[in-house]
Amino acid sequence: MPKIVAQVSEDIYKNITEEVRLGIFSDTAEAVNTALRKVYTQKSRVYLRWLMKKEGITEEGMLMELAGLRK
Repeated sequence: MPKIVAQVSEDIYKNITEEVRLGIFSDTAEAVNTALRKVYTQKSRVYLRWLMKKEGITEEGMLMELAGLRK
């Protein structure tokens, strides 16, 4: 897996350290990886909503299309 180096503010680092201390995450790397996945997922959802609006696709239409693909 590629490694990324990032600078974070002292406040964010303290929050991560606290969550590790409380046992929410096993280590700092897990906390950062989880946060990155969450942000990327949010970004993907926003892009999908924008694309649906741009192309005039409704949620119902998309769900019907998915149902058709699953058969």
